[in-house]
Amino acid sequence: MLARFFLAVLGLGLAVAQQEYVLYTSGPGGVKCGKLHNCVTDARCLDKNGIHMCECSDGRLYGNGKLQCLPRGDHTVWIQKDPHLKNFHHEFASLLTPCPYRVLNLLFEPEVDTRVIVELHGQNTLYKGGHYFLTKLILSTTVYLGNDMMKQVMEFEGDIHTDINSGNYNYTFIAKSLDTTLLGLPEFVDKVVSSDDSRFVNYTMIVDKDEVNNLLVVEIVGLGIKLFFRPPCTDELLNNMELPMVPGAVFNIKREKWKMVNLNHSEFEIASFPLGPSLKDKATELNVSKPVYVQYLLLSNSITDIGYNDSLCYETYEIFTDTCKTEEEQLNMLKPCSSIYAEKKFLECLTSKHPLLEYTTILKQFFQRCEKTICLKDAEECEKMKKEMPTLTGCPLPRKIAEIDCNYL
Repeated sequence: MLARFFLAVLGLGLAVAQQEYVLYTSGPGGVKCGKLHNCVTDARCLDKNGIHMCECSDGRLYGNGKLQCLPRGDHTVWIQKDPHLKNFHHEFASLLTPCPYRVLNLLFEPEVDTRVIVELHGQNTLYKGGHYFLTKLILSTTVYLGNDMMKQVMEFEGDIHTDINSGNYNYTFIAKSLDTTLLGLPEFVDKVVSSDDSRFVNYTMIVDKDEVNNLLVVEIVGLGIKLFFRPPCTDELLNNMELPMVPGAVFNIKREKWKMVNLNHSEFEIASFPLGPSLKDKATELNVSKPVYVQYLLLSNSITDIGYNDSLCYETYEIFTDTCKTEEEQLNMLKPCSSIYAEKKFLECLTSKHPLLEYTTILKQFFQRCEKTICLKDAEECEKMKKEMPTLTGCPLPRKIAEIDCNYL
């Protein structure tokens, strides 16, 4: 059975498949804090021993006062700045990859006859100076309501432009509904989306904006979910580290709705189960460092069925799963190869030598070459890689690549 359906809500209106919405903001945010940044309107600026910090003003709120303040007790994943993840377990991890990655995959059971699968994917862009920033989010929901089904997928991107005369920062947000094809529907699903069941509205994305704090806001009311997104600037002349409003995203579930999450059938991955085990615990169990384990999770879950148009990243995933056949081989490969994506000195050099599209391609191809070489234990190719890549990149090899002994792969 092949069915095609898409539903998106923008404000109060329904939208059809493959629609694109553009929203604009140019808000001032909250108070200025230090030389560079502004707080959000729910935060105040504090001077702590000469370090300016944005702190949520209301004691009932918590969070990053430069990005969002939320009710204490809510369950939240933060992806902020150069992107550092703070997960449900309140643990930090660096998301150092130019390829898509899955943040979470949760199963909600809000009613007796209702199941909702929520997936969130992100993708970063590497900018000058060797800094990654989150530039794209894909949020998808699959709703099984009785004998009916609804699938919704939306992609969110954005950009910032400066007004030379006023000095204002003008934000552009793009919310795109992606056409979704459902294949092989379960036998118990008789039809796709009932026209007479109004409960679907509770599980439909509502897209809005915070005009003052320059945030795209996506809400799923029936699940208590809110997604906030503030993009970086794609103009290489602007330093994203110094933008007044810090780029990033926040995925929040209201405290009272958390009980709807089926913890046994959800995949937390880098978002981590709130009560553990932590990423560090899992890394220790596998006898690898936490950064290597995080890279393993990012690469293991780098495929999404919808909105995936990065062929190099797809090839990287195929090599990871087909050439590196076991978990042990995959982790051993990542010990040296992940430094291609992560070593700051190498990334600073690479981004200074080439334009964005060129260095992004070089980076992905270098990683592919490394994973093939290590997983195939190809000593000859290993020596060639170590000899040729400095010429191709214009930079010294990352330290862990330079230290590979090609005779003992």
